[in-house]
Amino acid sequence: MRTRRLHRRLREERGNAVVEFPLIAALVVALGLSLLQLALFLHVRNGLTDIAVQSAYHGALLGNDPSDGLARASELAAARFQQLGDVDVEAREHAGVIEVEIHAALPLIGFFGPSNALHVVGHAVDEDAL
Repeated sequence: MRTRRLHRRLREERGNAVVEFPLIAALVVALGLSLLQLALFLHVRNGLTDIAVQSAYHGALLGNDPSDGLARASELAAARFQQLGDVDVEAREHAGVIEVEIHAALPLIGFFGPSNALHVVGHAVDEDAL
């Protein structure tokens, strides 16, 4: 008799929601936070790419040189992504093309991550070479 009652209680589905909710909620929260982190990474990468391209265009203008593009990239990166910490910027000219290269921290957890792991480059044709 007692075994039947125990067997019947074990087969009932009453109280499952109490156990299922925390398990599913943890998965949903983890998925949501992962999507937010992906959005942050894409925002940082696209923003740094935009800065590199704008700075390359600025350095390629008639009368400007790569050092002007370097100064512009450093200024924009410091103003827009100060949370990333140290952002390294390089600018050079070769074969009539200005190239601005930016190295920054890869945001893995918030804005924290390995330094100099994110690398973007912007190119522009030097107007002085035309």
